[in-house]
Amino acid sequence: MAMGTGTVLVVIGAGLSVGLSAIGAGIGVGIAGAAASGVTAGDKEKFGLALVFQALPQTQGIYGLLVAILLLMSTGILGGNPVDVPVSVGLTAIGVGIAVGLAGLSAIGQGIAASSGAAVSARDPELMGKGLVFSVLPETQAIYGLLVAILLMAFSGMFTGVFTISEAVGFAAIGSGLAVGFAGLSGIGQGITAGAGIVATAQQPEVMGRALIFAVMSETFAIFGLLVAILIMFGSGLMG
Repeated sequence: MAMGTGTVLVVIGAGLSVGLSAIGAGIGVGIAGAAASGVTAGDKEKFGLALVFQALPQTQGIYGLLVAILLLMSTGILGGNPVDVPVSVGLTAIGVGIAVGLAGLSAIGQGIAASSGAAVSARDPELMGKGLVFSVLPETQAIYGLLVAILLMAFSGMFTGVFTISEAVGFAAIGSGLAVGFAGLSGIGQGITAGAGIVATAQQPEVMGRALIFAVMSETFAIFGLLVAILIMFGSGLMG
């Protein structure tokens, strides 16, 4: 069966989902891995500790892969029997891919924070827990993107196969994905602040609370993006 335009758009959405998020995860893992290599060179016994921090930015790529698989399953591509879906659903899939893909670039910030966490924890293993707390902060942006992606798929009928939305709503879904996706790039700034917060906490443990406040400031912009994305879904009738 030949694929229709809607199905092709869903496939593009799947590509955006895994491709963009993989860029962020790859860079983030590379940044953390560079620090992890230095830690291991100094003390081979710290290999496991360093590997934990390097693994943190990989989750964004996993989110992108998961969403891509869900999109391909919704059209039957994975089963070799593609189903023709409306163009409106295909446009929504583009929004889904943008949401989780762009938000996945927050892994770059997480890699920066994780590199500091690995270095500090190598000097004092008791600081590993605090290092992990700071390192996971930039991942919330990716979770916002994943949340919006799932909402878009659910309300567009991708999970049920019942498609009732119009093309105008599909374009609105792209706007929703852009809002949470671009706002998710604030995770890079948060990672920079979190990385410095880890170092500050290692020097003066009592400043951890204040350092966390500095680190979460960047996340307010991601919340703005999430709020606007949800308002778009409500206003366009997608969540009505």
